[in-house]
Amino acid sequence: MGIPVISAASATAAALLDAAVLIEQSGTGGLYVTCCEDRVTIWAGARAGDAGERAAAVAALGTLAGAARCRQRDSLGGSPAAWLEAAGQAGSTVIEITTQLTVRTVPGGALAAGPGGQQAVIAAGQQLPAGWRWVTDLDSQPGEPGEAA
Repeated sequence: MGIPVISAASATAAALLDAAVLIEQSGTGGLYVTCCEDRVTIWAGARAGDAGERAAAVAALGTLAGAARCRQRDSLGGSPAAWLEAAGQAGSTVIEITTQLTVRTVPGGALAAGPGGQQAVIAAGQQLPAGWRWVTDLDSQPGEPGEAA
């Protein structure tokens, strides 16, 4: 008796089913799903809502997939870009959940925040300093609760 062989199509179908169960449990719609055998990427795009709603979707799906945390990733050079991501598992499927964040621009460049909360403008083409992150549409605007005017 030989080892059963699972085709790539069967593996993809099983991974999509794992992701579908996770998405149904979260109650989140407007998602894009891509799959390659035992790995699924779920993208919360504009159809999933504003930045706060998309971040909540990433957090909810991440929690259901057993992700330890969500984290912001930032481009280090070139054009400023940031995204929120979480990774976990559903069944035997690796699940990666992501949404794009809009980096806040100001005259002279893009706004960045340092480890101590200080902010600075990073000119176009300049690298983000080590330990810094881009200020995004998830950050409060000046004058809003949580930030000095």
